Amino acid sequence: MKIALNDLNELVSKALKKYGYSDEEAQVLREVLMYAQMRGNNQGIVKLIGKGIPRNTEGKPFEVVKDTPVSALVNGNFTHAMVVMNAIADIAIEKAKTSGIAIVGNYNTAESTGAIGYYAGKIAKAGYIGLAFSASPFKTTAPFGSNEAMFCTNPLAYGIPSQDGEIVFDMTTSAVAYYGLIEAKTAGRQLPETFGYDSEGTETTDPASIMGGAIKTMAGHKGSGLALLVQVLAGALVSAESFNSDSDNAGNFVIAIDPNLLREKDDFKKEVSNIVARIKESRKTPGTSEIMIPGERGDRMTKQVIESGEIDVEDNLLNELRKVVED
Repeated sequence: MKIALNDLNELVSKALKKYGYSDEEAQVLREVLMYAQMRGNNQGIVKLIGKGIPRNTEGKPFEVVKDTPVSALVNGNFTHAMVVMNAIADIAIEKAKTSGIAIVGNYNTAESTGAIGYYAGKIAKAGYIGLAFSASPFKTTAPFGSNEAMFCTNPLAYGIPSQDGEIVFDMTTSAVAYYGLIEAKTAGRQLPETFGYDSEGTETTDPASIMGGAIKTMAGHKGSGLALLVQVLAGALVSAESFNSDSDNAGNFVIAIDPNLLREKDDFKKEVSNIVARIKESRKTPGTSEIMIPGERGDRMTKQVIESGEIDVEDNLLNELRKVVED
């Protein structure tokens, strides 16, 4: 169903206000959610339906609890993860301006960070290489060789500046994002592959059954290895009790690197653009019309949405969002 972009923005803002967020918090959440929605990413407005993301009534303003010229650790105090992760990206950018590199993490956030490519891309827009990781105690994903949920979806992202804009890659280490399951369930669709297991450990394409069982890791043992890396960086390193735990202590971790530490930034950005050009000019496989780089499809979708002023949203999803606002 087509809806005017302004109208969808208004619906999202109303839903966030209904969930109890301040104007400042709602602005950040709306930007992150709409970033995903306009890119065709399943970390968008689907987060607002069903139980949604009501503001944690016990949440308090986040605070920096450990600080050095190149690092910071933040206690999220159960403020929404999108608000906190946006803040730690900003802290990393500011520290990188003077130190050339920054590592910033947080623990104790509430809810989902959304599409973490947003934060890696924000760092890249500021001229730095950005890396982002997120871990949560919400167990959804089985390690390779197991059918028991132990990890969360443990996403990671990078953002790289170039002469032609930012290259942003964003992925879950699970075979499908949890909100991808919710989207499929809402639309009444089966998954295209057996991306997970039901509660008995049997492989299935039914999203509802996987929600009650476990998602597989992407690319088998490789995805499982990456999930472990994310768990260490965004969990153990930042004091988040986010593995095999019943706590709500989720963590996030970002790195900002100034290319000037190793070479002139302009030369670096030029070389990145040259790499991209060579990749796109490489020999294509049969049936391939264009070789895409990370984030390119989403960038084009976003541009098209902005230029047309309209966005296509799955009917059931849009109707459920309207119910949230109207109820």
